[in-house]
Amino acid sequence: MQLVVKGDETALSTLIERYRERLYRLAYSLLGDSAAEDAVQETFIRLWTRARRYNPRHSLATWLYTLCCRRCYDELRRRRRHHEALMQLPENMTEVSSMEADELLVLLSQVTATLPPKQRIVYQLREVEGFGAEETATIARMTPEQVKANLWAARATVKEKLKQYGI
Repeated sequence: MQLVVKGDETALSTLIERYRERLYRLAYSLLGDSAAEDAVQETFIRLWTRARRYNPRHSLATWLYTLCCRRCYDELRRRRRHHEALMQLPENMTEVSSMEADELLVLLSQVTATLPPKQRIVYQLREVEGFGAEETATIARMTPEQVKANLWAARATVKEKLKQYGI
């Protein structure tokens, strides 16, 4: 990151390669469409243009996830009816027990896409990305108590919806 601050484009490329996929998963979990790629690109543009603002005492990953979350929240605010843009659960999935792992991941993705944005971001950061409670609170700009409440609600909703499919 110190090299990026000095304008080293090779160092920027290295960071992009290191974090692009993880940030894309996060953005896709929030936006659910092609806007996810735009959000990731904007995150790296902000990284480049705001590199001097980075505080090396804090985790670079946390800072990048925060930038990406803010960009995703901006996009969600721009969408007047963002719930309509989210994927819907399939109505005719009946044989969950015979699903292959890929199909199960798709179903889980579809279920989490129906969560409200705050629950979705907390669920994605804690359950999928493996961030701790404090880092999740920082990234999502919530208190630890809000993280805990949103995670509890998200888990309960996911569990209930998956139960409908016999999982």
